[in-house]
Formats: sequence, structure tokens, C-alpha cells
Amino acid sequence: MSAEYQSIDDQIKASYHSASQVETQARQLEARISRIDGAKRHLPARRYGQPLDTAKIRSNLTLTSLIAQDSAELAHFLGIDPGIKQRLDEEKAVREMRAESLRMKTEQLAARNEAARQQRQIRQNLSPWQRGYQP
Repeated sequence: MSAEYQSIDDQIKASYHSASQVETQARQLEARISRIDGAKRHLPARRYGQPLDTAKIRSNLTLTSLIAQDSAELAHFLGIDPGIKQRLDEEKAVREMRAESLRMKTEQLAARNEAARQQRQIRQNLSPWQRGYQP
């Protein structure tokens, strides 16, 4: 009988140790997700010793997008498409390049307008018979 109790005690200890490891991993994962702004309130509820339900995370569109925007590695770990962050980064780079292009065109137009203004002012300062006809 004592061997039977020993094996049950060992099973109980092993079960508790396994639940403790799962709980530790789940808490670490929750802490990692909680570092993302606005993600903590979207985490699914879970019981002690139960792993974080990644299916519930993937089904929550808000949480999925927050994770994908923050970390491609975490998104991949949770089974979320990690390409979202890449696409967002590429779109951001394209927007920045467009803004830079627009800024450069604006500067060129400002310089052209300034040169035209100076030409008009020079002509304005000339006497009427010196101005001539300029279309």
C-alpha cells in the first residue's frame, strides 16, 4: 500500500509541478502582451494552471491587430500572421517617402514663386517705357 501512496504522491507532485510551469509560462506571456498599449484589457480570462487560449486571442480582432503591430515575433508565437507588421512598416515608409517628395516639390514651387516675385518686382521698379511687353 505504501508503494501505491508513493506513486499517488508522486503523481500529485508531478501534476502540481506541471500546473505551476503552465501557470508561470501563461503569466509571462500575459505580462509580455500587457506591455503593449491597450492590449491588457482584451486578454481572455483563464483559470489557474490553464495555458493562455491562443484561439481566443486570434479571434479577438483588436488584440490581434495590437499584437501584430507591436511585435512580429510575438505574433508568430501566437499563430497570428506576422506579415501584418511588415506591411504596416512598408506602408509607413511609403507614406514618409510621399511626404518627403511633397515637401521637396513644395520647396521647389516656393523657390520658383519667389524668383517670379523678384522678377515682377524688378520690372515694377523699371520705368514704364523700359518694361516692354512681357506675356
